[in-house]
Amino acid sequence: MIEDELIKIWQSSSSQERIKFDKSKLMIELQSSLGRLHRWWKYLELVEVISATIGILSFVFIAYWVPFTSSKIASVLIIIWLVNLLIRLLGIKKFKPSDLEENYLKYLKKYREYLEIQKNLLESYNYWGAIPMYPIFFLFLVGPWEITSKRYLIIIIYLAMVVMQIYGYFLNKRRVKTEINPRIERVDELIKELNG
Repeated sequence: MIEDELIKIWQSSSSQERIKFDKSKLMIELQSSLGRLHRWWKYLELVEVISATIGILSFVFIAYWVPFTSSKIASVLIIIWLVNLLIRLLGIKKFKPSDLEENYLKYLKKYREYLEIQKNLLESYNYWGAIPMYPIFFLFLVGPWEITSKRYLIIIIYLAMVVMQIYGYFLNKRRVKTEINPRIERVDELIKELNG
């Protein structure tokens, strides 16, 4: 009954009102989608910040405790790497637009830029995050390599790190493909609708 009445109202409305309704529907859907993405990104930031903080504290202790000079140097380099990771990850926050922009079109353009920055961070992680870790971690393991009984453990640890980096690469690739790219396309679609 109510559905029939809504259909009649819809059919009797002008095409301009229908277009306004379609635009507002797109805006609501996009806001919901961006809200989910923002919650996911916040969770990712939280996990990375906690992990990096634990890593920094651990390697400060290791740098003091471990007897091998190469491992001490590598520990300091790992701490620097973790601080760099935190700076890059938390530096993205300054690009996040506020909901109180002057108009919705400007907000969408800024949000698109924010999504592009997130995408670039995830896609370029291997170049600034993963690849620099291999020589540092190798330097860390050079000292303990002298202990013959620990060599198998060292090889297993290094291979586990390689496997984790490969998993992280494909996970980031999938996140960009399934989470960020579709939202960029939806933002572009809505910008086009608002301009047209």
